[in-house]
Amino acid sequence: MDDCEWMYTGRRGYGDWTDEWMKKTNAFLEAAFREAKETDKVWCPCSECENRRKQTKVDMGKHLGKYGFMADYTRWTLHGEGHRRDEVVRQRIEDLDADGRVGDMLGDYHEAHFGEGRRDEEPEATAKAYYDMLSAA
Repeated sequence: MDDCEWMYTGRRGYGDWTDEWMKKTNAFLEAAFREAKETDKVWCPCSECENRRKQTKVDMGKHLGKYGFMADYTRWTLHGEGHRRDEVVRQRIEDLDADGRVGDMLGDYHEAHFGEGRRDEEPEATAKAYYDMLSAA
C-alpha cells in the first residue's frame, strides 16, 4: 500500500478510531485473508504479535483494534504485497552483509544445498577412521 499513514494516525487508542482507519483496516483484513489459501490463520501485524503469531480474521481484527499496527509496517509483505517480499529480504541481507558477509554465507549455503549437480563428498580419511572407530564400539 502506498499511503499507510492512516495505520498510525487513525487509531488514537482502543475504541478511538477514525472512520478511515476502520474502513481501511477492514480492507486490509479482506486482502490479507483473500491471499491466505487453505488456512484460516495468517500472520498478525499488530504491535503485540509483530508478524510472529498467526491469528484468525476475527482475532486479528481485535488485535489491531486493541494494539494497533506494528511500527513501520508500510510494506505488507505477508498480507497481499508478497511480490515485494524479495525486495525486503534482499535489503535486509544487504544491511547485514555490511558487517558480517551474511549474503555470501547464504549464497554458499544455497549453492551447497540446492545447486545443480550437488554431490555428497567422501569424508576425509581421518574423519572416516574416527567414524569407523565409533561405529565399532
